Amino acid sequence: MLLASGANEACRGSDASKAELDRLGRLRLVFKYQPLGPDPGPMRELLADFERAHPNVEVATEVLPNDTDAAHQYFLTALEGGANFDIFVVDVIWVQEFARAGWIADLSDAFPSELIRRDFISGAADAVLSNGQVFAVPWYVDVGLLFYRSDLVPRAPKTYAELEQFINDARRKDPSLHGYLWQGRQYEGLVCNVYETIWGHGEPSGDNPLRIDTEPAASALSYLHSLPQRGISPASVKSASEEDSRRLFQNGRAVFMRNWPYAWGEAQGKDSMVRGKVGFAPLPTLNGGTGHGTLGGWQLALNARSASQNRAVAIQLIEHLTSFASNRALALAYGRNPARRALYEDSQFRQRAEAMVALYPALENAR
Repeated sequence: MLLASGANEACRGSDASKAELDRLGRLRLVFKYQPLGPDPGPMRELLADFERAHPNVEVATEVLPNDTDAAHQYFLTALEGGANFDIFVVDVIWVQEFARAGWIADLSDAFPSELIRRDFISGAADAVLSNGQVFAVPWYVDVGLLFYRSDLVPRAPKTYAELEQFINDARRKDPSLHGYLWQGRQYEGLVCNVYETIWGHGEPSGDNPLRIDTEPAASALSYLHSLPQRGISPASVKSASEEDSRRLFQNGRAVFMRNWPYAWGEAQGKDSMVRGKVGFAPLPTLNGGTGHGTLGGWQLALNARSASQNRAVAIQLIEHLTSFASNRALALAYGRNPARRALYEDSQFRQRAEAMVALYPALENAR
């Protein structure tokens, strides 16, 4: 298997020996995940590597919708109904919900919390822990960013006032440009935008839940509400998702966009109208401090109802897919930001994925 040293240490107790697998006969693991990109080949090869190392094991994949809300609804229905598939992806905000419901297994014996905190980006590590127990393993991570047209503005704005000033300056040369694109449809993406703006207006975040009955929160909500009214953002943001924003920005129609890191790779595509003309930076704030992006990303969890004979080898598959080597493969093939800190310090990876390495401060600063 392709394991980082930390995973090897963590999972000796979970190893399913060859003799044990021979006794059990052929095992079939069911793994549910969302498509990572248009080419399924690299992901299939990772799974084939695992099957070659475990000849008695077949990994059956079932691909979910890319829409996060649709995937969440599917899991609510399936897990409440007692479905016994083995491994599945969980969004960063689902772990606590699913752990409280008893739907995902405690993985602490295989992945001790101290190793999770040592090896993975801080926010991703926090997301998989509940009351000190580990209920999933980080797979890849995301963070909300500001994208800007480097051919239209001198630099990334540090404040909301600068963002508006740069928009006005760009529009004097091209009045057809939209200003700031973001996601205002009533779904999870809007919540991310709201949190980022509340943090940007000075509301602190720590161990306590975010408050929305404060002056910074009221100011932030008022600010977002005003953007379409004042023409800083087009009216279409009120029904926009990430892809709606990306397509408009990538077609050269806007100066700024809030989105996830995948949008940078898309903007560099050969058919992109803004190829070579896009930069990214932390989100602006009211006072010019470094903005906090919302932590995003996916983790791998073990279904609490997975068949007992499948569990040891299912944990080995989680080890394999979240290893250093697999993190690197997913990053290079699909642009998925590694959850393991060690990748960002690896000299070969730094040479091949400069943009991802540049994201590391924002990822560690994510909330």
